[in-house]
Amino acid sequence: MPITEPSASIEAPGGPTVATIGTFDGVHLGHRALLRQVRHEAEARSARSVALVFREQPRAFFNPGKKVSYLCDFEARIAMLGETGVDEIVELEFGPTIQKLSSEEFVVGLRDRIGLEALIVGPGARIGADQVRVEDLASPRSGGTGPGGSGVVSGVEFIAAPAAMVDGHAVSSSAIRKAVMEGRCESAAKMLGRNYSITGTVGAGEKRGRDLGFPTANLETDFAVTVPENGIYATLATVDGATYRAATGIGVRPTFDTDGGRTIEAFLLDFEGDLYTKRLRLEFVTRLRSEVAFDSVDELVEQMNRDVEETHEVLAARFPGR
Repeated sequence: MPITEPSASIEAPGGPTVATIGTFDGVHLGHRALLRQVRHEAEARSARSVALVFREQPRAFFNPGKKVSYLCDFEARIAMLGETGVDEIVELEFGPTIQKLSSEEFVVGLRDRIGLEALIVGPGARIGADQVRVEDLASPRSGGTGPGGSGVVSGVEFIAAPAAMVDGHAVSSSAIRKAVMEGRCESAAKMLGRNYSITGTVGAGEKRGRDLGFPTANLETDFAVTVPENGIYATLATVDGATYRAATGIGVRPTFDTDGGRTIEAFLLDFEGDLYTKRLRLEFVTRLRSEVAFDSVDELVEQMNRDVEETHEVLAARFPGR
């Protein structure tokens, strides 16, 4: 499963090919269902399956002033896409060149460069500077059968894949980001097919937790990651290949006089040692409570003891072997 850099052009995959395109943020259940369809369609045509991946969300270019966040970094996306069995991953940079191409110019370019026979995308996908909906290209007007059908344009078949559904709702990266930002860990996990996680490096922090009897790992992230709503979470922390139960606080520490900056601080149960500068991954299992300001440090410590006990009980019940 090679990955082709955009600077080397996108001529590497030998045609014919069946492809899909997107940012694939989170590589969730919807993405995995889509990639299965791409693989099956490619096998039926004796073609290669290709995932065309944007490193950054195209909407960041259309709305440069709008803040964007991601469910995982690009390297993690590539690794998870590779696990799906797709033949080739092609990295695309959404720069001025691609941005100016019309939908027809873009598709014809792919047809000529990689022997594209069919393009399969999920619901709501748009391509080209003219922002054409793929459902329209796969509609009866294009010789297709409407949503979930297909149509041929410029010698390329457009196939609109159905949405993956969880609890009656369509799975999408935006829906998962919304769930994460609202602290709905279980909902995000159902759509991802795994617990939502954040990976970063443990920084020095202010060591206030250590003074209170709860030495915490202050997680510093490397990119614009989607951070859960402020509050206390039962999490699983993995460091140096070992996994620990952890009570994690996200917020501005309102009990103390702070500058209001958000922090992610994890207290690992049954851990002894120095975590400073280590890489640590936090899996968010459930939100225990919201962040509140306490009248005294003693009240805060009492609540932290309760948080640790609840974290232990919740995680022991859900993951008895971890």
